Parts: sequence; C-alpha cells; structure tokens
Amino acid sequence: MAVAAARVRAAVAYTVREAALAFRRNGLMSLAAVTTILVTLLLVGCGLILSANLHHLARVVEGQVGVVAYLREGLTPPERDRLVAAARRLPGVRAVTFVGRDVALRRLQATLGDRVALRDVVQTNPLPDSLEIAVTEGRQVRPVAEAVRRLRGVEEVAFGGEVVDRLLAVTGVVRAVGWGLALLLGLVALVIIMNTVRLTILARRQEIEIMQLVGAGGWYVRSPFLMEGAVEGALAILLAAGVLVPAYTVLVERARGALPFLPLLGPADLLPGLLATIATGGFVVGMSGSLLALRRFLQT
Repeated sequence: MAVAAARVRAAVAYTVREAALAFRRNGLMSLAAVTTILVTLLLVGCGLILSANLHHLARVVEGQVGVVAYLREGLTPPERDRLVAAARRLPGVRAVTFVGRDVALRRLQATLGDRVALRDVVQTNPLPDSLEIAVTEGRQVRPVAEAVRRLRGVEEVAFGGEVVDRLLAVTGVVRAVGWGLALLLGLVALVIIMNTVRLTILARRQEIEIMQLVGAGGWYVRSPFLMEGAVEGALAILLAAGVLVPAYTVLVERARGALPFLPLLGPADLLPGLLATIATGGFVVGMSGSLLALRRFLQT
C-alpha cells in the first residue's frame, strides 16, 4: 500500500513538474492559448448574462400583461353579465373586471391631465365597454386572449403578447450569435493548444522515446501534456471569473440605483450557473486541445 501511494505521489509530482516546465518553455504559445480561451469564456459569459436577463425581462413583462376585451356596442346588461361569467370560467383566468365606457373615459382624462380636455374635443364618448382580465400566470396570456376572442359579444382583444414575442426573439438572436462566436473562438483556442502541445512533444521527443523504450505507460507519458492543457483552461477560467463576477455585481448595483424599475437577475441567481458553464467550457477546450494534439503527434 505504501509503495503504491509513493508511486502515485511520484507520478503526480512528475506530471505537475513537466507541465510547468512546458508552460514556461512555450510561454508565448501558452499565453496565446490562455488568452484565446479567456476571450471565448468572456464572450460566452456576456452572452449568457444578456440572454438570461432578456429572458427574465420577457417573463416579468409577460406576467404583468393582462388581456383587455372590447365589447360590441349595444349589449344589454344580461348579455354583459353572461359574458363576464363566461370569461371567468375560462382556464387560466384569475379575475375579470367590467370597465364601462364612462369609467374608461375618466381614466383617459386622468392620464392626459390638464393638457387636454376631452369634453371639448369629442362630443360623444368614443370608448367601448371592456373587460380587464387578469391571468393566473404569464404563459396563459395568449391562450386566454384567443379564448376570449371567441366569446359572443367581444369585438376586439388586446394584450401585450407582441412585446413578449419581440423580447424572446431578441433573446434567441443574442444567444445564437454569442454561441456562434464562442464556437469559432473555441476552435481557434483548440488549434493554438494543439500547436503548443506539439512544440512540447517535439522538444522532448528524444526523452519520450527513451521513456517508451524502458516501458513507461502511455498515460504516464501523456499526463504532462494533458495537465498543460488543463492548466491553460484553469487559468482562463480563473481570469474570466475574476472579470465577470465583480463586473456583473457592480452592474446590478448601479442599474438598480439608476433604473429601479428594470428587473435584473441578482448575482446570486445568475452567477452560480454562469460560473459552472464557463468552468466546464474552459476545461473542455483545454483538455480537448491536448487530447487532439496527443492523438495526432504522439505515438505511444
């Protein structure tokens, strides 16, 4: 047991030592690899921050959006009451409020204030009676609106679904562009890491051949190169986290002070998932570059 533990410690020490030497030996290439992975992770992080907040904004807006049904002119009170009852029975409806045309006109006048006197502009009230319908949750807005539109006595239905659709469309574009650029930069990082590992293999080719002749195992030979890629990925992850975490924390604090009405995800809600994503991405890129280089340039 003690011998096996000593061998493991020796193998780990060898791996770390050789990876550190390779990192120093190929300083410029290693720096280029770390920088490229860092830019990739920052791009992914910024894209995720933007798309997550846009998606959150869309859901908040969707939850605040209600449905307004404008009623056909000439409905009798019993017909109106039946219509209100029918609307209340629809799935997803939380509350239905009847708003008479006179009430609607007074609301409009209150909104306009003293700038315009509606009684001087219009002789008769042009506004229809309406129903203001609150839904149980945001995703019910569109189904409820479609169901209300089919009720007898409803002339027209209005809701904010178009705003939500635009926000979600922008979110999709931002996410697609961000991941596309990240994929491109990730491929560039893979090529740079492959070339860095290739230079290390060429510099140590004679030493590698001697280790193979004396029976060194394949993974014993490969491990320093894998460690080199992992270290490059880890450095990029730490640098990306060091930029994104304080930057987003400051951004949220200042935005909440200047724009308190803007619903932003808090650091505690967003950053854990964001850091997990960039950590995974950094290690995948770093290790993949090393594995591809070993498969192509090192025969064991």
